[in-house]
Order: sequence, then structure tokens, then C-alpha cells
Amino acid sequence: MVYPKFIIFIGTSLLFGCSTAPTETSAKVTEYESVEQMGNFADCIIINTVEETYDVTLHSSLGIKRASHIYLKEAAFAQGANAVIMTSNNYGVATDQVQGIAYACNYSHQSRL
Repeated sequence: MVYPKFIIFIGTSLLFGCSTAPTETSAKVTEYESVEQMGNFADCIIINTVEETYDVTLHSSLGIKRASHIYLKEAAFAQGANAVIMTSNNYGVATDQVQGIAYACNYSHQSRL
């Protein structure tokens, strides 16, 4: 007899697939959707463009989307940034590539919202 809990566990695992967990360094970088949005919270200067190519084998579609943001933040952190804006995300068969602009931001002033 197959146990119902085991079947549910296997089904859930197959449904969601693997995903990439946020890292300690990616948590130190804030991702914004636009320069205008970023400007509401901080004074920022551009450091450099960043890009990262990563493996998406065995990731669910949600896991792939989440991975793009984590890898973008990792690439920005490696440049000394604490903020990033995604400029493109190219989906492939076995690998994806994400690109963005890394910023050094000063969060010492009050929010302008």
C-alpha cells in the first residue's frame, strides 16, 4: 500500500520543482523597477551594467523567475552595489541570462513619497 502523504509529497515536489533560495548577499541588494521608483527612496549613482547567466534545469516557471532576481542581485553585489534595476531577462532552454544596472545608493534621507 502506498501512503497518501508520500503521494502528496511527490506530487507537490513535481508541481513546484526546484527553486533558488535568496542568499545572504542578494538580500543586501534592493531591486527597483525604475529609476523614478528608486529615487523615491534614495540618492543613487550608477556603478556599472551587470549580467549573469545561470542554469535553469529542473526549475519550475516560478523558480526560474525567482532565480533571475536573485542572480541579478548577486551580480550587482559583486560590483559593490546595494541597488539594481533589471533591464532584460532572456529565457533559454537550459540557461537564462539576466541583465541590469547596478547602483550605489545613499538611504540616509527620508522617503520622498
